[in-house]
Amino acid sequence: MSSRRATTTPYEDEERWRSSGTPSRGRSGPHLGPIRITPVRVFLLVALVGGLGFLAYSIFFRDALQVPLMATGFAVVGIVFGIAAFMSIGAVVSAGRENRDGAAFFTALAGGFLAVAALMCLAAAVIMSLIWSGSGTS
Repeated sequence: MSSRRATTTPYEDEERWRSSGTPSRGRSGPHLGPIRITPVRVFLLVALVGGLGFLAYSIFFRDALQVPLMATGFAVVGIVFGIAAFMSIGAVVSAGRENRDGAAFFTALAGGFLAVAALMCLAAAVIMSLIWSGSGTS
């Protein structure tokens, strides 16, 4: 008689999970809750906070260079959102390969929102630069 217990899903039985040919996902490296801390994510977080801070500075402090500072802040934030949107593609593919359909769907949804935010910020940067180039005195 076998000592294996009856399961409802293959993920509940550790032996069946290991014998399915799919490698087990162990946690490696530092984590902040369920999110793994990587150098790219730290760099993007610092760039996002810096870009938003620079954008806030350029909005709240009136100066002769306010418009190009705002264009720069929008460009930095747009680039960060764009990189995060591209990174979500890899997360969607890996979640899909691991049959985690819900995670793949919501990651794709978040990646789409990030892409829209990136395009909006880059469009704002272009508009600010057009305003600056058209407001020169001749």
